[in-house]
Amino acid sequence: MVYSSLPMQKHLGDILLEKGYITPQALEKALAYQMRKVLGGEFRGDWVTSFLLEVARTKYNNRDEFYLGKILTELKLLPERKVLEALEIQKESPAEKPRGRLDALNQIIIRINSSYNLIDLLNQVLVLAARLVEAESASLIVHDRAKDSLVILIPTGPNAEAVRELEIPKDKGIAGWVYAHSRSAISNDAAVDARFYPAIDAATGYRSRQILCVPLTVKEKRLGAVEVINKIGAPGFTHADRFLLEMLSGQAAIAIENTRLAVALTQLEEDLAVRKRDVAEAERVRIAALVSDSFLQEMRRSLVPLRGWATRLREVSGDERVEKYRAYIDTEMARLIAHAEDVVRFLRDEYAVAAKPLDLRDLLRELESRAWVDCRVGGISFEVSMDAEVELKADRELLLKALEGIFRNSREAMPEGGTFSIAATVPGDGTVRLAVRDTGRGIDAEPVELVFEPFYSRGKRHAAGLGLSIAKRIVEAHGGTIVAEKGDGSRGALFTLTLPVPP
Repeated sequence: MVYSSLPMQKHLGDILLEKGYITPQALEKALAYQMRKVLGGEFRGDWVTSFLLEVARTKYNNRDEFYLGKILTELKLLPERKVLEALEIQKESPAEKPRGRLDALNQIIIRINSSYNLIDLLNQVLVLAARLVEAESASLIVHDRAKDSLVILIPTGPNAEAVRELEIPKDKGIAGWVYAHSRSAISNDAAVDARFYPAIDAATGYRSRQILCVPLTVKEKRLGAVEVINKIGAPGFTHADRFLLEMLSGQAAIAIENTRLAVALTQLEEDLAVRKRDVAEAERVRIAALVSDSFLQEMRRSLVPLRGWATRLREVSGDERVEKYRAYIDTEMARLIAHAEDVVRFLRDEYAVAAKPLDLRDLLRELESRAWVDCRVGGISFEVSMDAEVELKADRELLLKALEGIFRNSREAMPEGGTFSIAATVPGDGTVRLAVRDTGRGIDAEPVELVFEPFYSRGKRHAAGLGLSIAKRIVEAHGGTIVAEKGDGSRGALFTLTLPVPP
């Protein structure tokens, strides 16, 4: 019998379990992660069709990052040397040969229940389907919603690559009839069957004499069909062949559903972990806000008598220097209170925008004026360029606060001096874009978005790490965006702010 020669090599995961190199839980985690990686980290409730269309294509077999061995080492679940050892065992071990149809089905069922490596499983099911019903070839055919047609995936047998991803109109061919009616079909003289779609044979030069096609249904959802072509050594397919292929199609559906559940479970675990972190972070921020608010009130109470004594000092002395120093004291006390208020407002998310018409050039001039002392002392060149006059509707003081936060970040990145520049452009999409650059040491955060995280201070011992977080919160409160680009020591950092421009 043809099926008796069907070799079934052990999966890498099976060998790792047998050798005791990995636990079933760790293997399951790696296989679920493999599916998540293939899906691109995005899970949707109705992903099966798009998943098969993407994963079954050649990229799955050509991209190293999808291999189980690489994933095991990437997740640090197994040393690379043990993966290589298991691969050598797999390469040298003799393939298992089923002793009959029931033995072959049993091996497939065992693998389906112990693995989420869906594409390899489906390929094995199709090879097995062709061998067990003694057909020349077998294919998985899936309905592509975007094209509204049936697409041939994972073909096996002669001319397999020639038919891969060829399309069949969903209302044409025997596969189209099976998909539409959710019923199996046997056609032992395809040329005279009114349902036959000859375009595939014409495109490949292959002649389809007999066709057996059964529906592929996942959770009562029509997905496509499993089709075998041309009976070997017999006049045609039988009802026993149909029954066997329906069983294999059912096993394929189980493999797909197992994978769906594995991916869903992985996402649920990740979502629960994220929610747990979010709850902990929210509680931490709430407590920080209470502590900061208490500290702010205490600071205000402490500064009242200091201001009173400074005023009294001016009254009892006519020295101009006393008035000058008193002004310095008032300015610094006001700055200290403003900084503390910023922290509290950030923690409470209380950046209410009082939007008014605002000239962008005037705003940038004011920023340059406020930064003048720091630029003079630090040897920093402040440059502004604009390709057009722009009027915003924004909160002047809040935007200045955001830009000052970016400037302070750049100033600290240029201890030996450098250039701080802002280039304003109007791309014509209803926004204005501010490219803020410096020539400092660049951004060493990984990923780069970390620079906007609260309290991320990049190793600066005395920094709160809120300047860029506050800037981001203010820009987003204006309906805009801010992104950072990773730089190096030669080109520094780039922050791109996008703000809406009123029509």
